[in-house]
Amino acid sequence: MVDIYKEDITNDFQQFSEEDYNVIIYAGEEPNIKELHAHSIILRCRSQYFRAAFSPNWAKKSDGTYILKKPNISGTTFQIILSGRINYSQIEKTEYLELLKAADELIFDRIVDSLQDYLIKNQNEYLKQDPIGILQLIFPYKQFIPLRDFLVKLICQKAGELFESERFLTLPPQILELLFKQDNITLDEVDIWDYLIKWSHAQNPTIGDNPLIWTNIDFEVMKQTMGNLISLIKFRNIPSKDFFDKVHPYKKLLSENILQLYSISSPKTPKLKSNIITKQKDLYYSLFLNWINKRDMIYKTREFIQYDFKPILHIKGKSQISGDRFHFRCDGKGATIVIAKIKNSNKLVGGYNPLDWQGKGSKSTSDSFIFSFDDYKNVNSGKIGRVIHNKRAVRCFRRWGPIFGAYNKVTESNDLMMRSNGEWFATPTSYPNLNIPSKFDVDSYEVFQVIRE
Repeated sequence: MVDIYKEDITNDFQQFSEEDYNVIIYAGEEPNIKELHAHSIILRCRSQYFRAAFSPNWAKKSDGTYILKKPNISGTTFQIILSGRINYSQIEKTEYLELLKAADELIFDRIVDSLQDYLIKNQNEYLKQDPIGILQLIFPYKQFIPLRDFLVKLICQKAGELFESERFLTLPPQILELLFKQDNITLDEVDIWDYLIKWSHAQNPTIGDNPLIWTNIDFEVMKQTMGNLISLIKFRNIPSKDFFDKVHPYKKLLSENILQLYSISSPKTPKLKSNIITKQKDLYYSLFLNWINKRDMIYKTREFIQYDFKPILHIKGKSQISGDRFHFRCDGKGATIVIAKIKNSNKLVGGYNPLDWQGKGSKSTSDSFIFSFDDYKNVNSGKIGRVIHNKRAVRCFRRWGPIFGAYNKVTESNDLMMRSNGEWFATPTSYPNLNIPSKFDVDSYEVFQVIRE
């Protein structure tokens, strides 16, 4: 990684002695004005800015010497730029942004590019200290897009933490728009909506917190403040309960199209029509939806696909359980979720197959998972195990039920499997160990076809 900027013209520049200069630059403001000497030929070669500055229409001369005043650039920064050789690692961190902006103004494009590259590769900790503040400072500069994009990435990775800072409340809407457009922002959609409301209040502190007592003028002011930002919220990704609790009170800010996403006038029927799960059906549906969309991952994204869970099989009692029946109802249906209740317990086990149960042998995917719940009445007791060995994620055999993971010859079992006689087994092989019993019977199990909306 290069931390030294060097121009080929430097050697030529150094041939001019102090007596050879024909340019005097007064950099900085009183009482810290610094007088610098340079030669116009060298500066013209290095920057288009100086080609214009020394033109007859712009240049000021005194006794044949060009006089240039730059009060907005400190003498130290100007001297660094003029040197033609910059060791970035020896510059104070507080000078990086000033140097970057000065190089941009003076059209030293190679310094702009190399300094951004150095900051991104070598000054990660410095940028992480205040990415929102730095983004605000560099945002107006079109040449700083590489650094801007890197800062946006840092912010998206810790959006929840950074959006709680006072800096967030001072962001201009243009930066907020840039952030809300990112798919990799680590926030749920309802949280993004909450932060938008919080930011809008900060711009209008005289408007109260309770939208139920807002006047029409209050709603109009808030709507104008939010502007295009409302359209960036992916309301479809907000669970119905959160929508009614946190979004619907602000319905006068929303278009009819957004409100029509939800049946405002009538309660929604549960989207998980399970005979096993009798409580918290909406929460289970949301959890399975999050797992399928990989919302449990560290770097979750806002790309969220809605699915319907269509019941295609419900088996109760061991006498009814058979692999033939499973395949008759589930083959050719595409992605499915299997849920089974372990007999004489409150435990649930199951898995998600994003492919199909048709065929014979192993199938490869990186999107499958198994799960277990210690208490089916408590959705928070759930654990997920994503596939580790993709090539044997699921297995298909005509007379057997659902099979997840590779076959273990010692235990004659897979990670989760149902034999043709209805017996269930589990041996961790291709998935993490979720402490599922090695052998068990089930009271019942059911399968849902997962259909993309």
